[in-house]
Amino acid sequence: MTKLFSGIEKDQTNANIGWMNNKSQFYNEGYKAAARELTIDYDKRLVNEKDTLVFPIVFLYRQYIELTLKDLIFELDNKLGCTRNDKILAQHKLLPLWDAAIKQYDSFIKTENITLKFTLTSNKERIIVTQFNQMDEDSFSFRYASDKKGNETLEGVEYISVNNFKNKIELVVTYIEQMIETLCHTST
Repeated sequence: MTKLFSGIEKDQTNANIGWMNNKSQFYNEGYKAAARELTIDYDKRLVNEKDTLVFPIVFLYRQYIELTLKDLIFELDNKLGCTRNDKILAQHKLLPLWDAAIKQYDSFIKTENITLKFTLTSNKERIIVTQFNQMDEDSFSFRYASDKKGNETLEGVEYISVNNFKNKIELVVTYIEQMIETLCHTST
């Protein structure tokens, strides 16, 4: 019997992860790709699929955003020579992570006098992150039906339009991707 996590010779479904020095960005991109994949032709899915796949879709987008913001903060701290004394990288709250990443990004742009920026100033993304943070502050609401005290995590929510959610959350994803693109074009 083959081990659960092993490759099989000549298996076209083998995922080659052994070559990766830093798997972090691959985790992040995997969460985002999986979320996007699950939303394709969502309107054509069976009702029971729509009612169950919404949870992993939202969670996967959330996981991508959280991990990528943490990576950005870490990278920007290094570029700026900052030592972080707070515990923000150990938290799951999206809004403080968003604010910290934007603050460090703006500081880096100003400090390094970066002129090639792929980001446009907008407050829409922060509003969306705020709404997400209010609904799922500690990354429980779309992973578990109830919290540690037994309370329903999505109490009062009757419907979630996956198209609406995706359209709005992709604004946040795009902004994050634009920050990454800007950083990729810097020499520091």
